[in-house]
Amino acid sequence: MEKGGWLGVFGMRAKWLWMTAVGSLLITVLTAWGWAAASSQDSKIVYVFSDSCGYCQTFRPTLETVLQEYPQTSVERLDIREERDLKEALRLGAEATPTIFVVRDGTVMDKLEGDVPEAVLRSFFQKNLDYPLSGNGTNR
Repeated sequence: MEKGGWLGVFGMRAKWLWMTAVGSLLITVLTAWGWAAASSQDSKIVYVFSDSCGYCQTFRPTLETVLQEYPQTSVERLDIREERDLKEALRLGAEATPTIFVVRDGTVMDKLEGDVPEAVLRSFFQKNLDYPLSGNGTNR
C-alpha cells in the first residue's frame, strides 16, 4: 500500500462525513430560524378606509387601541380615495368601509367590516393572528 494507505482513505472519508454532518446541521438550524422569523411576519393587517367615511372616523381610535396589542404585526392602510389603494381594496374583496383584512402569504384569511366595538375587533385579531398579545393590552 502507498504511504498513508487505509488510514489516509479512512481519514478522508471520516473528514467528509464530519463536514457533511456539520453542513446538514447548519442548514437545518438556519432553515428553522428562517421559518420562525417568517412566521411572525407572514400575517399582516390591511385596513381599508376613507377619510370622508363617518364610520371610519369613529372606528379609527378603536383600531389604534387594539393595534397597540400587536406591535409585531405589519399594518397596510388603503385609502379608497387613492386609485391604486381602491384597486387593491377591491382585489381583496372590500365591499364597505371600514374593513379589516387579515392577509397571510398574500391570501385573505378573514375580513371584518364596519365600525365594530373594541371587544369584537380584539376577538377577530385573536382568532386570526397566530401569536399571543404583546402584553400591552388585556385579554377581554
